[in-house]
Amino acid sequence: MDPNDRVRGNAGGRASGRGKTTVIRGPNSALTDYLQEIGVTEHFRERRRRENEERERAQAEEQRRQQGQQGESAAAAAAPSGEPAAHEASEATADAALAADMQDEEQEGAAAGPSTVPVKVKRKRKGKKESGDEAEYNLGLNRSSARKGGKMHSCEMCERRFLVRGDATGRQLCPACRRSVDKAAADKAAETQRARQTMQRRAPAAKRRKMKKTEGGLLEFDSGLPTLQDLCVRVIARHLDQVESFGDISGQSLNRLCRIISKMRVLDEQTLGLFVGGQDRTSVTLYDCTRIKPAGLRRLVDTTPRLESLDLQYCGRLDDAGLLALAQGLPRLAHVRLDGAFLVRDAAWAGFFRVLGGRLRSFSVAYGGFGARAMRALVTHCVRLEALRVAECSDFDDDSVAMLAAPITEFEEIEQEAERLLRAEGAGKGKAPAGAVPAWQPMAQLRALELVRPHRPMASMTARRVVRGLGKQLRVLDLAGFRDLADDFLDDLGASCPNLQELGLASCDSIGAAAMAAYFAGLRGRQALRAGHGFTRVDLSRCYMLTDRVVQELVRHSGATLRRLALNSVDDNLTLNGVLALGGFMYGAEGGKARLEEQTAGCGCLEELDLSWVRCTTDAALEQILPKCKGLAQVSVYGCGGVTAFAPARAGLRYVGRECDTV
Repeated sequence: MDPNDRVRGNAGGRASGRGKTTVIRGPNSALTDYLQEIGVTEHFRERRRRENEERERAQAEEQRRQQGQQGESAAAAAAPSGEPAAHEASEATADAALAADMQDEEQEGAAAGPSTVPVKVKRKRKGKKESGDEAEYNLGLNRSSARKGGKMHSCEMCERRFLVRGDATGRQLCPACRRSVDKAAADKAAETQRARQTMQRRAPAAKRRKMKKTEGGLLEFDSGLPTLQDLCVRVIARHLDQVESFGDISGQSLNRLCRIISKMRVLDEQTLGLFVGGQDRTSVTLYDCTRIKPAGLRRLVDTTPRLESLDLQYCGRLDDAGLLALAQGLPRLAHVRLDGAFLVRDAAWAGFFRVLGGRLRSFSVAYGGFGARAMRALVTHCVRLEALRVAECSDFDDDSVAMLAAPITEFEEIEQEAERLLRAEGAGKGKAPAGAVPAWQPMAQLRALELVRPHRPMASMTARRVVRGLGKQLRVLDLAGFRDLADDFLDDLGASCPNLQELGLASCDSIGAAAMAAYFAGLRGRQALRAGHGFTRVDLSRCYMLTDRVVQELVRHSGATLRRLALNSVDDNLTLNGVLALGGFMYGAEGGKARLEEQTAGCGCLEELDLSWVRCTTDAALEQILPKCKGLAQVSVYGCGGVTAFAPARAGLRYVGRECDTV
């Protein structure tokens, strides 16, 4: 209620002859009314309010000091008893501020001069209870008290009223209750900190192990006690420039030392002689050839003439002449792997295969320009090839894949005629009549075929032709990246490849989930009488159509033989039921609820499992899988936030990609 309205009511009482006469002010200016409405006060009122607050604060500090002398237990017990005192002090302060405010108004009214008129003021009778408006006025809920920043609130704990100045945020607690709450929170925080420190002191050292980096941050190993052989290898790697010869060292140690040197990027023409020398060496592996010139690579011909297996990685400096020199200077060369030979052209590849001919047993090429002409020469001349791997070659296309199948068109027949004639001449036959072309012969000894991540589109029909021609003899088939493979490809795969042991269909996302599940179910029906037959490695990474039923059928068919399984990024349709199928729990959905339909032995021989970016994988799911997968040694869980430091652990098991792990 506005004080001016109250005064005008009293003035009305004077007209009726009741009460006592007094003086009131005349009308104020518009500026004065506006300042009163928005709560702007004079300086001496603000100073009086600050003095009252300082006095109240001093009284509270004195009371707190007296309570603190009685001890912590007595202070906690005496905290509620201090509430009435604080409450009375708050009300007394509010009454004092209200009385001072009204006294100032009376003094201002008395100083108004000639513009005042006598009025009667209604006296309050003794013992009469105040009305609601007057009670609120006395409790400090009027505009005058609001201008001072004070307002009465009820405590949430003891329900006593107390004065709050300023904005009220958070829990509304009186001073006594707030002290009790703050003290309890501080005690709890101190107790939690003490418990955490105790657990850290008692934690076993094995759980606090971290990965360290040595050899300039390039070689990572566990911080356990290294063996004497490991220490010797590291010392030699750091002082390689002072080593003249390794002497009598095993091939395994030499291979590991070469790997360390390659990671340190110090393998060059000067240090190459430490790894390629020896007349009896039959195998050479160089993990980084970026600093070795073609002349240095040709030294292999002079230093290791009996070489049978050659593995050159990052051999970007190898050219046409160097490749032909290796083929001509190494008469026993049978196993070749070349990664990064992008300077070698198809004509040089064709000449390389003509020289090697039937003695080539395995060939692997990656990150090069391997094209149709090179593939045609390989298929025509290297008829005893057992393993072929072509990965991410820019010139490798659908016509190159078609060379593995029998020609069905006139164009394919003409393309292979020249190479077949060259093969007949090289064999020294010379008995064929003029103009006759030898018949096409399949690669009858090919057991492993890996055509990985081609840069160009591959037709599903071409892949089906290859499977029909080579399927019965294949043990390993990897067509990762053949995105155009359709459902009918699995029909030919199941009918033509009964002896497959390793299957890779990563990124083949055009195959439907129903066709994939039917393929594994069909294999289980055909091979029911063959004990122990199944896949040992399956890669279905980035097959986004994958569902729970596909994994269940795979486990039913190959659960007893599967050793490596990759389900990377199949998170779209795969649920927790599909992950639990690896442990032999076959759940089915009925009425929107999961129901256990069958329980098998699971994947008892599984050693490596990739569940990266399968976000339904959690600690609880792994707890159900691991008891069935007793041979599991490595689990990749990149992007699986549900796998934490509390995941089940055991001797020999390693998690790769957990967010909680530090390197």
